[in-house]
Amino acid sequence: MMFILTTISEALLYVCFALLMGSYILSLFPNDLIPTIIVPRKVKLVAVIGIAIFSFVPLISLIMYLYEDYGLVDSLQSILLTFEVGKSWLFMFIVTVFLGLYILFFEHKQSIYYSVIGILLVLVLIMCVSWSSHASSIQSFKGLITHFTHFTSVVIWVGILLVIAWFSQNTNNWLSFLKWFHITALYCFGIIMITGFSLMSFSTPLDAYPDTWMVSYGQSLLIKHLLIIPLIAYAFINGILMKKRLLKKDYFDARPWAKVEFFILLLIFGATGAMSQQSPPHNLFETINSEGFSSLFLLFHDGIGFSGIAVQLVVNLDGLLLLCISAVFLVMCLFSFVKRMPAIFSFIMSLFVVIAAYLGLLFSIQIV
Repeated sequence: MMFILTTISEALLYVCFALLMGSYILSLFPNDLIPTIIVPRKVKLVAVIGIAIFSFVPLISLIMYLYEDYGLVDSLQSILLTFEVGKSWLFMFIVTVFLGLYILFFEHKQSIYYSVIGILLVLVLIMCVSWSSHASSIQSFKGLITHFTHFTSVVIWVGILLVIAWFSQNTNNWLSFLKWFHITALYCFGIIMITGFSLMSFSTPLDAYPDTWMVSYGQSLLIKHLLIIPLIAYAFINGILMKKRLLKKDYFDARPWAKVEFFILLLIFGATGAMSQQSPPHNLFETINSEGFSSLFLLFHDGIGFSGIAVQLVVNLDGLLLLCISAVFLVMCLFSFVKRMPAIFSFIMSLFVVIAAYLGLLFSIQIV
């Protein structure tokens, strides 16, 4: 139960960051480059409160662990003053108070400086998250900077997409918006991929990536990576195909397709949140010895022992067929936009892409 709660809270934490960052960035652009956007002040305040609350949820398990021996007050004091994750949350809480007061009393003023200050405060909060990240605990300064760059690129991309999809009042200037956002998203995606591989190398050697599928952390990482496939498809739809559609029909409502892309990103946030609650396999044998094999992995490869803890990809009929089915679903995902089908149909197809690809990979391995 605690695992589910923490995973959901992590995903919602990323959404809160994205909403604030996206609203501040879009407020910097002139009206002729974006649709009409209204993000109510109370929504921003809820996002700030969400950052304070959702970032605290992972500390609850630590409090519960120390509670029996030290009591609630002493446990909370020890965590907030001696644990890195506690100190980073305490500093984050102070910054959220400043940001909340800033939104409440100053942000209504129409000036570029107020948006810039808001962006800077959000960046400080992102630094706090990076301070307590896995990467920072492993590689200290290098891990902190890598995670900060990775997370910042994510919230910029997702934040703009979230705000434009859910808070735009119309589709005016959507084509003008796509012209600059598509380039921004490409840059963010490139940075995310580079820093993502770097973060992955901190905990898992790239050549041992399939081996990690035997543990829960590796399973979450695999699902996260597979979700990138439909994400790229929607980036192609919203960045390339959508431009062609709008050139022919400038009244076309592109918001449902932006929402679908956001939902895929939300699932990626969920997988990332699950990873944050699992032990990275620095030493695969020790991780398996202490936590056991992933329950998902055992559904496909039950009865394995500790003597065989290496995964080898092989070609077989079942796996190849499932991967081909995944490719068919991907084509249907793209084809649904061309044929003007509802965006929800495309979203369902994208889920089938991930499921079929996941099954195809799990059926294409053998333990050696």
